[in-house]
Amino acid sequence: MVTRAGEDAVAHFRERFAQILVESGMPRMAARVYAALLVTDSGRLSAAELAERLGVGAPAISGAVKYLVQVRLVERGRAPGSRHDFCRIHEHTWSHYISQSVPVLVHVQTGAEEGVTLLGPDSPAGRRLEETGRFFAFMREEIERSMAKWRRLQESGLEDD
Repeated sequence: MVTRAGEDAVAHFRERFAQILVESGMPRMAARVYAALLVTDSGRLSAAELAERLGVGAPAISGAVKYLVQVRLVERGRAPGSRHDFCRIHEHTWSHYISQSVPVLVHVQTGAEEGVTLLGPDSPAGRRLEETGRFFAFMREEIERSMAKWRRLQESGLEDD
């Protein structure tokens, strides 16, 4: 049996979930917009609807949506025949978001390796940079492996054990 929470309970949850995102490093208004989209059945709202639900002005929504589009958590769209834009949750949003981190990890790993060459592997700074490079290489490999496993699970429709 599926139950549907009341509007106040959903709004309270939305703000609590947004706070979790803020504590994880997401800008506050972007977190609130993302959470509002997340708790909407359609996963899609116009800027005006977001502003109304969150009790903020259009500029705050615009900046938050710009950030969320930039990090590819949401996308903008327009209904056919309409002049009003909307934003919606990106399909497979979190796996897509995590996958985007791979180039950043490679960039940090490469930079750390350059530092080891410059400072020498036997210096304290060189050892720190070498560990940094190894860590980022490890994380990249783990993310790639995990994302491949996630795609297989999604394709099969099965849950992970």
